Amino acid sequence: MNQPAISPRQFMFIVIFFTIGSSILIVPSPIASAAKHDAWVSVLLSILVGASLVLFYILVWKSLKGKSFVQACTFVFGAWLGRLFSFFYLAFLYILSALVLRNIGDFMTTSIIPETPLTFIHLFFLLVVIVGCYLGVESIGRSAEIFMPWMILLFLFLIFSISPQMNMDHLRPFFDSTSKEIIDGSTVMIGTPYLEMVALLMVIPYVKESPKTAHGWFIGSMIGGGFLFLITILSLLVLGSDLTSLNAYPTYNVAEKINIAGFMEGLEIIIAIIWMITIFFKLTVLYYASSVGIAQFLNIDNHRILLLPLGMGMIVLSLVAYPDMAYYENFVADTWLPYAVTHGFLLPLFLWGGLQIKNRAQKNTL
Repeated sequence: MNQPAISPRQFMFIVIFFTIGSSILIVPSPIASAAKHDAWVSVLLSILVGASLVLFYILVWKSLKGKSFVQACTFVFGAWLGRLFSFFYLAFLYILSALVLRNIGDFMTTSIIPETPLTFIHLFFLLVVIVGCYLGVESIGRSAEIFMPWMILLFLFLIFSISPQMNMDHLRPFFDSTSKEIIDGSTVMIGTPYLEMVALLMVIPYVKESPKTAHGWFIGSMIGGGFLFLITILSLLVLGSDLTSLNAYPTYNVAEKINIAGFMEGLEIIIAIIWMITIFFKLTVLYYASSVGIAQFLNIDNHRILLLPLGMGMIVLSLVAYPDMAYYENFVADTWLPYAVTHGFLLPLFLWGGLQIKNRAQKNTL
């Protein structure tokens, strides 16, 4: 059976959605808390580090030669050690998927439908994700092409609508934060979403081989980073650094302030729609990568038979692993970055080193 394939253009759109993902709502607050009104500098620093990470992932992908991350681990380290590496990698993807699912539930119960039980929100949203994964990566790529223009139009409308509320004084004095504060702020976006892009090493084998594939990954990550920069500086200009840091979802609060000619109000649904679109694609990519990787780990030919069992486990994990918002915030602040560095940088680094040694050994035997 031929492997399904998506074009580099579709992959670039997937990368953009993945980069924006849940970050569009949750990133501005912790960055502003650390770097205050210089949060926009932290975002720029994050994008610079993120660009380096993406270039590293592209280097790893070129060494994979058509294999997925899980297949390459077995190829390089053998059956037992390779499975150990794969286990940690897949556990990272699965836990991250549960975290993203919890982000969806917390936002919906906090801001949109507070009376709805969290379990039902997780269940119904995950059912849509499972359908997307069942239809395959080709359908995900085509859907990304369809939704991208709508997301751009909604985002431009948001900026245009809120522009009268912007106040440049909220950014002054410039560069007043210390270097440590700016660096601390930048680690938020480095951990989410750039280190999470290691998940795309399970998806990129399904992209049609082309010189544009690497460009699509890099450009997509930079465009997504640009969106996050704009949304962060928008939050600062409208709310100021203090309110941005105090609100759990400052971007949503920014949209609540839209008031056009005194009658167009209550347009915060715009940011909710943008966020639902981007986080859907992020969770779908993570879920697809997890199911395909676990199928390869267990030597199962068709990953679709795993979609429902993995979904049931993920709903339970999202409720048990992150019992409340306070626990989630502490986990992200104290634990997530070292955890993401370990699995999003060190594991690919070891794999890339092993691939170099393996490829050179094969060349010497020819």
